[in-house]
Amino acid sequence: EALRGEGALLVNAAGQRFMTALHPDAELAPRDIVARGVYTEWRAGRVPALDCRAALGARILTQFPAVAAACVRAGIDPVRQPIPVAAAAHYHMGGIETDLDGRSSLTGLWACGEAASTGLHGANRLASNGLLEALVFARRAALSIGAGPATAPPLILPDLPPAPLPDPALVARLREAMTAGAGVLRDAAGLQAALRVVAEVEAGQPDCPQLQNMTATATLICAAALLRRESRGAHARTDYPDTVAPRRSRMTLSQALALRPAPEPEPL
Repeated sequence: EALRGEGALLVNAAGQRFMTALHPDAELAPRDIVARGVYTEWRAGRVPALDCRAALGARILTQFPAVAAACVRAGIDPVRQPIPVAAAAHYHMGGIETDLDGRSSLTGLWACGEAASTGLHGANRLASNGLLEALVFARRAALSIGAGPATAPPLILPDLPPAPLPDPALVARLREAMTAGAGVLRDAAGLQAALRVVAEVEAGQPDCPQLQNMTATATLICAAALLRRESRGAHARTDYPDTVAPRRSRMTLSQALALRPAPEPEPL
């Protein structure tokens, strides 16, 4: 994003700029529109890339050393070559429902930042709102906690017994399923397919709490997206492209699990 702000252009393998046809601001369009443009080019096999040659040239080496170093590790010369790019997960818009002081419905639990659902972002990730989430809402939560009665019982979480780490193969399968079914572009069939895989991944290592946390989050994301039959901000349904009346959606894990099919049995 910083490179695009400096004038770098998004191009495909033919050297054509594809954002100019998608938004008047082209490469400086809102993040969800840029992500969909990059994803569409990638899915079509047109190899989207960020061309910094005219805008930055050799300045990329000193002004953006981390990007330049990553390019070198990948065998790319960013001074002379476009940099291949892909749309990626950036920010979780949602989380634990709280009031304006970060208080949840569970006594003794406050949440702020990316873990909380305050409605601050709406349906899109807005630039610099993370600062507002982290500083303003963190302070409000801290003041709310401090203003509570000193004798209030603390929320005590149970100690979990030792457990195995998640199977890397199952984590990779979960990531692939979420990218394919609940990624930049969504539809009912893809979300339902993702929910089936999530159930199978969870059943593949039922004694791993860390993996269960991952599958719980994935289940909530897919179920909420499946029920929201519209497109709004970063939530883009190809089978429901229109935007309808605004509403906030709330869901418990048990409600989400009710939409998830049982895992298919392993073949004998």
